Amino acid sequence: MNLLFVCTGNTCRSAMAEAAAKHIIETQPEQYSDFSVASAGVMCAGPSSASMQAVTVAEEHGCDLSQFTAKQITEDMMEQADYVFTMTRRHKQMLDYALPQHSGKTFLLTAYALGDASAPDIPDPYGGSVEEYAQCFAVLESQIAMVFEKIKKNNEV
Repeated sequence: MNLLFVCTGNTCRSAMAEAAAKHIIETQPEQYSDFSVASAGVMCAGPSSASMQAVTVAEEHGCDLSQFTAKQITEDMMEQADYVFTMTRRHKQMLDYALPQHSGKTFLLTAYALGDASAPDIPDPYGGSVEEYAQCFAVLESQIAMVFEKIKKNNEV
């Protein structure tokens, strides 16, 4: 099961989402060893590292973003993904417009996790304090755990 997390620049939210998801897979291999995750940005400015605050917060949660490199989303990435989770409705709209053939597997992360189309976007901590990044990470971690459970349940035979 290939999951792709998408935000704007791939240095904060989607990078932390990828790290949190990998951590869940690593700590619960008996449930999620068949999951793989990646992340990308819709407007990535080029290869850059995760933000300093994202690296710090990820490390506090047992995740390593020290070698992370931001990536621009590609059609191939969308093709490879079974599910694409965006951080905002705007990200989803951008992807649905640019790559409409993949709109059926593209979801707002919170909407999918909560089963509620009116669920809120994940706020962008870019430029914020470590505390703001920590709040964002906590939301991502809980939403991703719900997503993993739903996907696993929906794909059991």
